[in-house]
Amino acid sequence: MKHAVPIALPVSGKGASLALTLLALSGMVGCSWLPDTSLAYRDAAVTDPVEVPEGDVFIGEQALYHVPRQDDRLVGAQKDEDKFVPPKPPQLVVLGNEADKDDATPIPKGESIRAVLARDGNGYPIIMMTTRYAWAWEYVSDALKETDFKVSDRDRDVGIFFLRVPDRYELGAREAQLKLSHTTNGIQVAVLNEKGTALVDKTPGSAILERIYEELE
Repeated sequence: MKHAVPIALPVSGKGASLALTLLALSGMVGCSWLPDTSLAYRDAAVTDPVEVPEGDVFIGEQALYHVPRQDDRLVGAQKDEDKFVPPKPPQLVVLGNEADKDDATPIPKGESIRAVLARDGNGYPIIMMTTRYAWAWEYVSDALKETDFKVSDRDRDVGIFFLRVPDRYELGAREAQLKLSHTTNGIQVAVLNEKGTALVDKTPGSAILERIYEELE
């Protein structure tokens, strides 16, 4: 009767090193030898707030994730706390233009509007308005009446004015969409192409918004 005899096959140097490395890593993970540094941020230094250069405008004075000063901060792990729990992110943009509370309230006489001609994170021109959506819609509607743009249609529910744009703005098309959107910093006004699928080029977009901004001041 024949019996099977186990034979140990030689392993090359690279293969042996790889096998030992994988074995060591699996042991470290399995035994939780790697330190948990998820709360190490608590010991980070607090820097001074950003100072905006004179003449520039900073939109959004309230931080989305406020970091308290050093004296008010939690330092190190707290009681019954063993790992970092991330906060829920804020909703930066509201999908659709939901009706404001007291939406039917008329604009107060003498109400001053704060409109800022600015640029978004990609350098595209925008107008930011710190007011209710209903009032921003009326402000922009009144401003357009004083410009050379012709409003061919409008949809207040989605926040779009359909514009016919004169050739002097060098848009490259006869029509564009003026879009009002809710953001955490207020109402954002931007210029989209005639299909509403993308922002227009920066140069004609700036010219269009600058003309509207002149009537908002």
